[in-house]
Amino acid sequence: MDSRRICVDSDVVIDYLRGKTQFQDVLPSAIEKYDCYIAPISAYELYYGGYYSGRADKVDDVLNLFGILDCPRASIRKSAEIHVRLSKTGNSLDIKDILVAGTCIYFNLPLLTRNIKHFCRIKELSLVDVDALL
Repeated sequence: MDSRRICVDSDVVIDYLRGKTQFQDVLPSAIEKYDCYIAPISAYELYYGGYYSGRADKVDDVLNLFGILDCPRASIRKSAEIHVRLSKTGNSLDIKDILVAGTCIYFNLPLLTRNIKHFCRIKELSLVDVDALL
């Protein structure tokens, strides 16, 4: 795994855009320390929220600082595999989160998120807690 690259979960960007004081330093710190990427479904979530709130321009400003990962068939397949495994054990996640996880695993990128307890159900996913950047 390339230690300079990281995928940023939408919750980190949303906290930044909403001005959540306790997390304001996380995104700038991540951008300074890592080459930051975002999963396509996360970019969609951010744009949806941006258009809904009339702040799509702010989303553009932030996403211009990231690379948006591709969504190849292999990452979708990995996501489906994860979804089935979690569903069979009664531990499923929201489909958007599963797509983020599958994308991170495919590209061998750790995920920076506040939702560690949420994503830790996916054993092969490498996670970085926002507390590491505070």
